[in-house]
Parts: sequence; C-alpha cells; structure tokens
Amino acid sequence: MEKVSNKDIASVLKDIALYKELKGENPFKVRAFEQAAHTVEIHPSSIAKLAEAGSLQEIKGVGKGVADVISEFVERKKSSMLEELKSSFPPTISDLFRIPGMGPKKIKAVWEKLGCSTIGELEYACLENRLVTLDGFGQRSQEKILKAIEFIKRHRDRHLISEAFMVAKEVIENLSDNKLCKIATIAGSLRRGKSTFKDIDILIVSDTDADDQRFKETLLKLADEDGVISAGSTKVSIRRQGIQIDFRIVAEQCFPSALQHFTGSKEHNTILRSRAKTLGMKMNEYGLFKGEDSLQVADEQELYRSIGLEYIPPEIREGEDEVGASLEGKLPELIEQQNLHGMVHVHSTYSDGMNTIEQLAEECHRQGYSYLCISDHSKSAFYANGLSIQALHAQINEVRELNKKLSPFRIFCGIESDILSDGGLDYPEDALSKLDFVIGSIHSKLTMDSNEATSRLVAALQNPHLTILGHPSGRLLLSREGYQYNEEMILDALMDNGVAIEHNCNPHRLDPEWRFLKSARERGILVSINPDAHSIEGFGDMGFGLVMARKAWLEKQDVLNCMNSEEIDGFFRGRKQKKGI
Repeated sequence: MEKVSNKDIASVLKDIALYKELKGENPFKVRAFEQAAHTVEIHPSSIAKLAEAGSLQEIKGVGKGVADVISEFVERKKSSMLEELKSSFPPTISDLFRIPGMGPKKIKAVWEKLGCSTIGELEYACLENRLVTLDGFGQRSQEKILKAIEFIKRHRDRHLISEAFMVAKEVIENLSDNKLCKIATIAGSLRRGKSTFKDIDILIVSDTDADDQRFKETLLKLADEDGVISAGSTKVSIRRQGIQIDFRIVAEQCFPSALQHFTGSKEHNTILRSRAKTLGMKMNEYGLFKGEDSLQVADEQELYRSIGLEYIPPEIREGEDEVGASLEGKLPELIEQQNLHGMVHVHSTYSDGMNTIEQLAEECHRQGYSYLCISDHSKSAFYANGLSIQALHAQINEVRELNKKLSPFRIFCGIESDILSDGGLDYPEDALSKLDFVIGSIHSKLTMDSNEATSRLVAALQNPHLTILGHPSGRLLLSREGYQYNEEMILDALMDNGVAIEHNCNPHRLDPEWRFLKSARERGILVSINPDAHSIEGFGDMGFGLVMARKAWLEKQDVLNCMNSEEIDGFFRGRKQKKGI
C-alpha cells in the first residue's frame, strides 16, 4: 500500500479545523484538530505506520476522534469528516482562505451576511463599501482585503519554482524512457532560474525514425484531463498538474540555437542578434547563418564562440551586463554545489522542526557537508515553540556533546532571533553571547511602511550580536508581497556592520531576490545560502538557492557557507572579537 506522508495527514487535520471553525463548532474540538495537525507534522515517525499498527492514541494529543480520521485517511486516501464539513459550504469558499487576514470567523461573516463565497464576490462587496460597517471589519480592513485580492489576481496562474521543476522533471523522465524522443531538456525561464512561472518550456528532438503522429500522441498523453491546449507540428501545449507546458519540437541540427533562443530573455537575445548582425551574420532559433549558408555548431558553447563571446551561463542571460562582461573576459566563475561546505539555518525539534539535531547532523554529513548551523526560533516566536532561555542552554549543552560524538563533523549552535518592533533582538546579551552565531529575522508586525521597516532593520544590523540578516522582506511568493524597505540603506548597514545577508532558499520565500544579492556582492557583503529547513526534506531547497546565487553572479568567495568548518568558525569568533563580545 502506498504510504501517505505526515504532511498529507497534517493538511487534512488542518482543513478539518478550519471548516469546523467556519461552521461555528465547539472551539475545543477545533483546537484539538489544530494541535493534532502540528503534532503529526513534526512527529519523527511515520504516522501512517503507527495508524496501521493501531498505535495512534499513544501519541500525546491524538484522541479517538482524531485517530479515526487519520486511520480512515491512511486506508482510503480520503476523509468522510472533511467531505461532510465541506458539503455545508460552496466549493469556492476555500479560495477565501488564500486572502491574508481572512480567517474562518471573517469568512463566515462575509458569507452569511453578504453572500460572498468567491474572491470576485468579495472584491465586489469591498468596491461597494459593504465591509466598512460589517462587524469585525472596517475601512482599514476593507482596504487591506482589496490590496490582497489585487495581489492574488496579479499572480493568478503562477507557480513556484519547486512546483514547476517537479513537473518538468517528471515529464523529462517520462520522455527519456520513451524511445520516440532523442533529446528532451528544460529551456525557458525555468532553465534561467526565475522564482515563479506561468509556463514551462521543454525543448525536444524526436528520434528520426519516430512516427510523427505517434510522437505527438505521446506528448498529449502527458496532459491533465481536458489539459490539451494546442497540437501543432513544431509546438504542442498542454496542462499538467495545472501548469502549462510548451513542447518545442526542433530538428537536431537546430538544437543548440533553439536551446539558446528559448532560454535567453528577450533582452539578451536581442543583444546577441544585434552582435551577430555586426559580424555579418544572422542568428535565430533555427541557427546561425552567413548569407544563405547555415553555420553548424555542436553546442551552445560553440554558438557563443562563433559570435566572439565567452560562454554565458543560462542563469545570467537577462540582457543586463553579461554580454559586456563576456567581451571583456570578466564573467564570474559561478558558484557550484561542490563549493558549499555547510548547511546554515536549520530548525530542530527544540522549536518547530521535525528532526532531532543528531538526525539533522547525520543527514547533513551523509550529503557531504562538513558542518551544520542550528538556528531554532527564539522565545518571542511562541507560535513556533520558540526556545526559553532554559531550553537554549539545554540545546547548547546537547550540541557540545554531539560535537564530541560526531567529530570531525561540526555543529554550530545559533538562534533565529526575532527582530522586535524596536529593532532589538530576542534574549538578553548574556544569552546571545553564548551562541556561535545569530540570525535576525522579522516575523511580526509585517504591515510596516518603508521608513518603519528600514529603521527596524537598520537597528537590528547595528546590534553587535547579529551575524546574519534573515529573509529581509518577509515575503511569501504568490501569497504575501512583503514589506518595502530602503535597499540602499540596508546594503550600507550590512556593509558597515560586517553582517552577512541570508538568501532564504525555501521556494516560498527566495528572499531577498537575486538583484539584491548581486548588489550585495558588488559591495563585498557575504551571502549565506540558507534552506530555513524544518525537516531533512527541506535540505533539498539548497538547490533553488544555488540557482538564485548563480543568477546573482555569486562566486564561492562571495558565499558564507562556502567556507569550511574552520573558516566559518573563525568568521564567527572574529565577529565576536571585533565587536568586543
């Protein structure tokens, strides 16, 4: 039997809690399902296996009712309780949960009082000023909801890099197993490393012996039900898992030119075509031509050389200064996976992580890293089981013992300290001084204007205990825009205080975006590529951070966790000595 994950089970329990609250059921029952969802999500063992063994009620916080729901879901991949709860409401009402600030109580109010069960109906009600006098709302609430709806509309039909990459990988694997396809590779903005996507480009060379109709049918079978968009001779478009995929079918001799063309941004390709023209050539997706003659090239490297350029990596083909750098021999030697020595910003079971420190360290070592920087949530993050000072001391002691056991692998003990509203850090100075490093992040009062956010961040950057500034905008891609701040002032403060900037490579964040990282590099500010992992599974997000780091022109000397364990230990100690801690 295919096992369901703890995350799948937790999602069902969370939905049950939401719909129970939406229905106005007993708050204690709602809370029971919320707590059970959290327990299940961070539980180190497989909940599905415990369900099959009849051991669910041995888990603290899982009573008979919750256990029955879990057992049914594990066995049938569905929940009759959730289906019954959902049947009381229009199916579109779940869309309202996507609006920040619209919890079950508010959704219940706009549905019962105003008849709003879709985002469009709610937007219309706001434009009619109907929320101004509705209990629990008001003018400011209405303005926030309208702003949130506009954000959702602007990003409609967009997908995260993790979603797009997973779908593209599945399709490539499927086509690679099919003998009708000679080459299948990712192109477009996914190869270039954008953070969100409307569609995926996949470039294909069919086998010369393949039947064209049969080949096209193979592509169409990859579509969702009713997911075929178009099916021409050189382009087939489908939807798979809700994402549009454009298959570009090219002849093998055209493949290098087509791969370059369908990867580069419009601006990059315009510059290349213009350069080819000055050399008396014509360049397009079909090839490179001198008069009527096609100049055969073996790959993209040879294509770039043919117009007098060094090879430009896909991630930086944005039409900015990459062509000039190529002409001058000043292209960066972009960071690669093997340059990374350590994993920074990882949460354990001490706060809201799913794995123990020892489990995280062992997996980190297995993946080839030489150190792990643990940074659980600080005490103000009560919602994430933030560490009390006593728990922090216990963690420091555990790390000390683990370092003896796991040597030469090294664990550094830090904290992800909440940056408080005045820019201060969680914990008194004597507690912070006992840590190897401190990541400072904003998690509360996110509705700041630019001046307030800038002042708060600058104050934190001036704190002598701060080592790394975490996810500076607080954005959640496709969910929350994040607050604005003065980038130049933050870059100046990072440089003046010798603080590293995190690139949070969780695909929901990718914060800050790559252009900020590029500006940091130009000022000599170290970047730390951090997964913000809450489980071993989260280690995989390092790959997305690597793409964004390459997109920002980062080389290994620009990245904090390209230091080996001795070097980063020296960096941490050096900062403390420099600041007199």
